[in-house]
Amino acid sequence: MNPPIRSNSATALRAALQNLAVHPAEESRESTTGHEGGKARGHGVIAKFIASLSSSELLALLHDWEIWARNDQLPPASPKDWTSWLILGGRGAGKTRSGAEWVRSIVYADTKGKGNKDSSLRIALVGETIDDVRAVMVEGESGLLAVHEKHQRPVFESSKKQLLWPNGAVAQIFSAHSPEGLRGPQFHAAWCDELCKWKQAQQTWDMLQFGLRLGDHPRLVITTTPKPSKLLKAIMADPGTAVSRAATSANARNLAPSFLAAIAQRYDGTRLGRQELDGEILEEREDALWSRKQLDSLRGVCLSRADTDCGGT
Repeated sequence: MNPPIRSNSATALRAALQNLAVHPAEESRESTTGHEGGKARGHGVIAKFIASLSSSELLALLHDWEIWARNDQLPPASPKDWTSWLILGGRGAGKTRSGAEWVRSIVYADTKGKGNKDSSLRIALVGETIDDVRAVMVEGESGLLAVHEKHQRPVFESSKKQLLWPNGAVAQIFSAHSPEGLRGPQFHAAWCDELCKWKQAQQTWDMLQFGLRLGDHPRLVITTTPKPSKLLKAIMADPGTAVSRAATSANARNLAPSFLAAIAQRYDGTRLGRQELDGEILEEREDALWSRKQLDSLRGVCLSRADTDCGGT
């Protein structure tokens, strides 16, 4: 196998790893120890390759989200095919990381070829409260400050409720408790987190839509554990919405094994588990006497034998 070409380009690093990932299968056919032996040799080649990288190359590799992300954590291939990207997932499924990485990608895509300077990009970050936005979306373990390399990391100006990137891009933070706060500012893009627990969801959503009016194609990403709501259904039904789904188990490698074991034992198969872990939208109440389907089937049916035309006398 030819050695990978050394380069500081994250693209080249990605191609090299993909190339290495193919060869273990080929080696396994030639190996006298069978598939497992070939697989182990392949892992050794990858480990040797990674050990040969410089610190700058390793840093580029670490922050190349396309290498580490699952398919459901990456935006749809063609941005022009969607206006809203809805990420539905269980607790700990990696929704916040997906949202933060999407924001990072559009911030630096905006100045690609311009020396990463003079960005006019304006972004809205919307959560249930200002504290939620700061604790999760900005300063959280998978938030915006954490996903950037040091030289690209934005500065959080808490008094102004905004993040300022080195290239000039700005993100303002907003609370769903104050929809009117979105009246006035305008944006190219937005990230909405945990929309299903917003107390004034419809009002906040409406005000945000009026503000998404900059650029050729304003877009937003929504990261949330689903709950049945009129707004969520409307967003999903919109032809401009692309939907990704992931259960908590999909992100198992980044979660404590004891956590996964405990919640699986306690909630697996339960209604709460289906919603909070599997990311399902549950329409029916568990204690309901009748299902929606049963009630819908009775609409227009005469319940009184005397009123055979359903119109009374």
